[in-house]
Amino acid sequence: MDKILFAGFWMAAVMVVCGCVEEMNGDAAVNPLRISLENISTDKMVYHSSEIVNFNVAIYSNADLADAVVTVNGVGGRMNEKRILNLSEGLNDVSFTYKLPRCNVCGGIKAGMYDFSCTIVYGNITVEDSLSVDIQQ
Repeated sequence: MDKILFAGFWMAAVMVVCGCVEEMNGDAAVNPLRISLENISTDKMVYHSSEIVNFNVAIYSNADLADAVVTVNGVGGRMNEKRILNLSEGLNDVSFTYKLPRCNVCGGIKAGMYDFSCTIVYGNITVEDSLSVDIQQ
C-alpha cells in the first residue's frame, strides 16, 4: 500500500512540474497568455517609388505586457524596424512608416510585389503575419 501511495505522489509531482495540471485560482483555471495579430495593413495596396508606406498593426493581448518585441520587415529586407513596446490588455494599435527606395536597376528596387511581415515575440510566444503590396515606378 505504501508503494502505491509513494508512486501516486511522484506521478502527481511530475504532472505538476510538467504543466499537466493547471494552477487553480479559486474555482477557475488561470487564463493562459494570448497574443494575436488582429490586423496588419498599409494605407494602400499600390505604391510608387519614393512614396511613404504607412504600415499599421493591431495587436490583441489578454494581459498587460512589458517589453514585447514587435518587428516589421519588408521590401526584400530593406525595411527592418524593431520596437520594444509595453502592450496594454485589449487591442493595441501600432504604426510604422517607411520611405520606399527609387525603382531602378542601379541601387533601387525592381517594380513588383513585395511582402511586409510583422512578428511579435514575448517570452516563448511568437506571432507572425504578412501581406503583399505592389510597388511600381
